[in-house]
Amino acid sequence: MDKKWFGIYERLVNTDTGFDIDLSQKLLRTDFVAEELAKLGFKLIRESAAHVGILGKPPYITLIGHLDTVFKEGESSKRPFNVRNDIVYGPGVADMKGGIVTLLATVEKAVSSGFKDICVIMNVDEELGSKTSRETFYKYAKESICCLSFEPGGSNGEVVISRKGIASMNLTVRGIKGHASRLEEGANAIVEASKKLVEIYSLNEKFSDLTANPTIVNGGEKSNITPDLCMVYFDVRFSDQKDLEKFKEKVFQICSFSSIKGTNCDLSLQERRPAMKPHPEILKALEEISKELRKEIKVQHSNGGADSAFFYQFDVPSIDGLGISGGRFHSEDEYAILSSFEPKIELSMALIKHFSNRR
Repeated sequence: MDKKWFGIYERLVNTDTGFDIDLSQKLLRTDFVAEELAKLGFKLIRESAAHVGILGKPPYITLIGHLDTVFKEGESSKRPFNVRNDIVYGPGVADMKGGIVTLLATVEKAVSSGFKDICVIMNVDEELGSKTSRETFYKYAKESICCLSFEPGGSNGEVVISRKGIASMNLTVRGIKGHASRLEEGANAIVEASKKLVEIYSLNEKFSDLTANPTIVNGGEKSNITPDLCMVYFDVRFSDQKDLEKFKEKVFQICSFSSIKGTNCDLSLQERRPAMKPHPEILKALEEISKELRKEIKVQHSNGGADSAFFYQFDVPSIDGLGISGGRFHSEDEYAILSSFEPKIELSMALIKHFSNRR
């Protein structure tokens, strides 16, 4: 990594862009990143939760990445950008500020090599579920020939060809409050919720590629009061929309009756991110590029969701993990591997060339 990109990398990691910071403030703080695109001739557009850069006309080769992190305001002053040999440490150093720098370096190389008709989207709400920026992704997905996402790759240089979709499910059980010593006078919402929790969790055995994991349970007021309310929150991951529909049907059946008289159940399920399956055109591209570069391209499947799936919804060939490699994401031990920077640029350039030839 040359001095220019190293300097931008350090500045970006040392700029707080956590989930507790207002979207407009995060856009303002990262203007210097978007300016790198302007220097290359891109037209800059500031959306409500994303910097967009446009060069040329559609259909675009679209490169995406997110500028936000999971770390709170002030984290970068506690743990600033730090390099030890080939390893970089700091908040968001891999997920995904290193990916943003890889994206920018790739774009600079692509433009200097004569490639055009490029769209770049860098959002600031990915760690919040991309609730605001997803409309921006949908808009440009309709004008894209492919999507290259610069989320961090695997620690051994893998790129990501599929991702699970994400849904949030909330189970609310209401009962009857009463004295804890008089079971007959109350209806225990926690016990009823526990029964349903176990039934729902057992559905994991019926699906090979869907998981439902209870992550938060809230219930009870005092130790001597029968609880009249219990809420259970589930993280649901899925690879196929059909599996999710079957799962929903079974869960609603479980919640359609109560084991404890006097209790009732409400259930809500919200899809947060779609799934992304391996796209045939991406697999073909990787096969051809592997032969051309005379090296193996390692791929992996991820249980995590990402913005590339919004493009996959429109049948746009999408690939992820083109950012700098690393590990221990979302933790104080998060790291990135500097030596993975150039190989990822090489692969990204090969993908740009491949899809440019298919216009």
